[in-house]
Amino acid sequence: MVAARLRSDERPGEVLEVKVLSAWRDRLRGLLGTDEDAPAVLLTLCSSIHTFGMRYPLDVAFIGERGEVLLVKRGLSPGRGASHPRAQCVVERPAREGGWLEEGEHLWACSISADGVGTL
Repeated sequence: MVAARLRSDERPGEVLEVKVLSAWRDRLRGLLGTDEDAPAVLLTLCSSIHTFGMRYPLDVAFIGERGEVLLVKRGLSPGRGASHPRAQCVVERPAREGGWLEEGEHLWACSISADGVGTL
């Protein structure tokens, strides 16, 4: 499993740990079959997502080729879809209260690991 730590220019000191899903099958599955405690995931080469089959809502952020957060959807209900034509990847997590990515933020990877989120 590949994991990454993402930082934002607009939130110094904060780190978002994500599981990187780059294989087609993994991106299609996303968070399907997980519970509300699942870690955030980064879907590479992705501009469209769906929540069909999900048991809980998602917080979703569409990211452009230069790391800019293009579109954010909070609490996207099961059975829905969302997309952004300029997105290169998408970050998803189970919907929850508290801070999340915001449109206009700029993200960059500060570390990448092939060992998993817990080892970063």
